Amino acid sequence: MTALLLLRHSIPERGGSSPDPGLSAEGLQRAAAVFQNDAFRTVSLVWSSPSLRALQTAQLLGLSVRQDTRLAERRTGDTTGQDASFWKRQHEDPDFKNPDGESFREVSARMADCIHELLDSLPEGQNALVVSHAAAVCSYLQRFCTVAVTDAAQKLRRITFQGEVLLDGHFWEADGFVLHIENRRPVLIRTI
Repeated sequence: MTALLLLRHSIPERGGSSPDPGLSAEGLQRAAAVFQNDAFRTVSLVWSSPSLRALQTAQLLGLSVRQDTRLAERRTGDTTGQDASFWKRQHEDPDFKNPDGESFREVSARMADCIHELLDSLPEGQNALVVSHAAAVCSYLQRFCTVAVTDAAQKLRRITFQGEVLLDGHFWEADGFVLHIENRRPVLIRTI
């Protein structure tokens, strides 16, 4: 059985002017601590979003990293006039999108495309790490899990797989999931 580790990037620099910030000192420490988890010891293949925060997170594992734009964060498009209801609606309506943005369904499709390619290239019994972004990871998980918004203002959600609660609250930086895969589908999902 193959395991796919699906990780949100670690904590980026905040407050700067860069549209693509790298990891903060805290983010570097957080990712290094997460990578001490035994689940990462068996990873042989690493793919990442090309965003600097995701790429730097992936590189901390010490393996070669393949960048793929299909793992990028969802393009929100024009959010003029949006409030917390936008965040909730994107989870509940997979086709909702802003002008010039992407829907969760579109993001899920490109994520799945990428992940299927990765899984097809992975020798049986080996494990892979994908580093991406919160909305992108959640859109992909909605293929197998129930993702329910519990508090839109605070960006809280509950993610369940086959009735088991995997996450109930914030999806923090450097949080993630281990998907045990058979025939491109998870048979078990747990948190890292």
